[in-house]
Amino acid sequence: MLKISKNGTTSLIVTVTELTTIQNPNYLFEFIHEQSLETYYCVLANVSQGIPRFDEFILVDGVDVNFTYDGFYTYNIYQQDSPTNTDPELSQGLVETGRAHVIDIDTAPNEYDSPLTFNIYE
Repeated sequence: MLKISKNGTTSLIVTVTELTTIQNPNYLFEFIHEQSLETYYCVLANVSQGIPRFDEFILVDGVDVNFTYDGFYTYNIYQQDSPTNTDPELSQGLVETGRAHVIDIDTAPNEYDSPLTFNIYE
């Protein structure tokens, strides 16, 4: 599961090259919120340092994608030739799918301060 910081920068570690079939691919990311079904798209560059075991992408919320909701998403990653296409139907195929959790790191936890009172009845 990918953990994504809302309003922040997140390093996404996935394994897309093992199913990639085209030369010099660009990767289209699709995020679908599991409750609202709102869909977000972005094309990210692979910034891996030559390690064949995994691929690394940098996602900046507010720049690459503007997530409206925290919570759980289904993600799909597509291979494609185009560096700008955001339509999965025009890509060259799905290379990975999974779940992501978008967490709002700027929100303080809910804390309630309730005074303790003891009553003695006679």
